[in-house]
Amino acid sequence: MRWLALVVAMTAPAAAAPVEGDVVSTTARWTNDGSEIVTDATIRTAAGDVVVTQLGGSVGGLAMRTFPTLSEPLVPGMRVAVEATTGMDTRLVPYTTVDAVRVLAFPPGFVRSGPTKHGNPLYWESGCILLAEDPDGTKEIAGDGEFDVVDASVATWNDANAACSYMDIVVTGKLDKPTEVGRDGVNVLVFRDDSWCRPAVDGNAAKCYPQSAAGLTTAVFVDDGGSRDGAIVDADIEINGKYFAISVDHMSLAPMIPSVAYCRAELQNTLTHELGHLQGLEHTCRVDGDPERIDGDGNPVPLCGNTSDPAIVEATMYPFQDCDETKKEVLSPDDALGVCTIYPASDDPHECKAAQLRAGCCNAGGSAPPVGLALFVLLAWRRRRA
Repeated sequence: MRWLALVVAMTAPAAAAPVEGDVVSTTARWTNDGSEIVTDATIRTAAGDVVVTQLGGSVGGLAMRTFPTLSEPLVPGMRVAVEATTGMDTRLVPYTTVDAVRVLAFPPGFVRSGPTKHGNPLYWESGCILLAEDPDGTKEIAGDGEFDVVDASVATWNDANAACSYMDIVVTGKLDKPTEVGRDGVNVLVFRDDSWCRPAVDGNAAKCYPQSAAGLTTAVFVDDGGSRDGAIVDADIEINGKYFAISVDHMSLAPMIPSVAYCRAELQNTLTHELGHLQGLEHTCRVDGDPERIDGDGNPVPLCGNTSDPAIVEATMYPFQDCDETKKEVLSPDDALGVCTIYPASDDPHECKAAQLRAGCCNAGGSAPPVGLALFVLLAWRRRRA
């Protein structure tokens, strides 16, 4: 009896000190008797690396998990606080077993636009995206300087993805006459210096946008559950020159507006962000009112107010910008990875053509069926700068 009591005392689980840090690696394996899959995770803490073992995982095409889930599965890139128990297996080998996981930050990943009501993300079917320029441009940039910025912003995306993606944004130049936004088969870039509103049309009144939005992209896409579900058929970009001073190299001809804080918005910074939306990328975090989303790694997209992760807040697709900001002009690895994932070079359709405007399999006859509409807004913290 004494011997038995000693064994029980030696093998009884004991609470381990809480483990807080970054998950740097995970390895799933079958237990030696083949009855369970467990995942060994290495957590890098301030005091050094700690290995913890979590029930569940995937090995050789088989997966094991509990219902309900006992704890959030650990994946590399997470920052976590883990409660664990130290105990012995049947051969008296010690293991630190995970009891509970509190996720402090998920690994950041690109976020796709969508989904449709049938659950599919948005994408373009062609091997290119044609983008036309409204000939009026903006009065806030000297000469035709804004069109040089358009070319530079487009080149940022095309050059970054040239090795891994077939997608190209192709600037077709200035249109012959001013063109409004809307589903017309022309993806147009419009500068709104005088009114930050979408004008009235036959069947709808004018719609004014939030003053805090430096730019906005509107996409029309197939939303019928068919083989083309999620295909974008038209997308337009609008730049706010009414409540922002559109600038290049921090120079703008915009007049100061009484009662409105003067905020320079670098055109290349704003436009590079909007071109990400044009290609089918969403924001790296959610603002209040946004639906829950998952990123390209399947992780929940956090609320912007709940994260300070540099990989999220420093990305081109982060939904806020400062006055005079320029950091969105350079893509983060996740920004570039998003386009390469949606449009991998191996899937190149080897064609560059305008989008098919209707849902279904053809573009002739009949009335246009219902399509989806998505709005993507770049907000700004309105800060005065000296």
